[in-house]
Amino acid sequence: MKFVRRLAIGAAVVACLGLAAPVAIHAADSAQTKKSKAESRLKHRKASPTADTPSSADANRDVWLERARKSEFFLGKASYYSSDLHNSKTASGVGYDMYTFTAAHRTLPLGTVVRVTDEQSGKSVMVCVNDRGPYARGRIIDLSYAAADKLDMRQRGVGKVRLEVVSDASGIPLSTDEAYYVRFSSLDKSETVGPFRAFADAAAMHEAMRQAHPDAEVVLEKTP
Repeated sequence: MKFVRRLAIGAAVVACLGLAAPVAIHAADSAQTKKSKAESRLKHRKASPTADTPSSADANRDVWLERARKSEFFLGKASYYSSDLHNSKTASGVGYDMYTFTAAHRTLPLGTVVRVTDEQSGKSVMVCVNDRGPYARGRIIDLSYAAADKLDMRQRGVGKVRLEVVSDASGIPLSTDEAYYVRFSSLDKSETVGPFRAFADAAAMHEAMRQAHPDAEVVLEKTP
């Protein structure tokens, strides 16, 4: 009986080894394939004359400018996030903060800065796309609470807006002769702080100034 039991255990061990061997071989083959593909991609990037060059970055800016100027896709209705979603996770991985100037868009790259102009009030606000949506039919952007408030949209809930893409996915202005400034009122006159090449830097300054200057806003202007 013990001899039969030993035979059964031995057979099970052999069977496990037989299953493990192809798996190990497959894993080794997969690792080698991935390594070969990585080396191939690296060679292609080195051989490509346009990879990671200023000219390709300029071309990307030109593409976004043309899309922003011509596409009817940038006209439609905007809504805004419910306060119940405050601190909920966005597609970018960052928590939604209802008091910052952010938005959700279906297709624009995360990190893109968009100028949103309300057709009724005529007011504009710049927001950074950090989430996906909206999913309600006929709406093209979901704004944060702060952005909707800036456009006088909070009471209406939904408003017709025009979108203008002003940056690439890094928040850098598409026009090389423009930069972000924080504009505010002081002693009955308008003043600005800047310039900032990255939207994140301007937004951080904006947040720091808002308590003392509630009217402060981030604007995009020509550099001197």
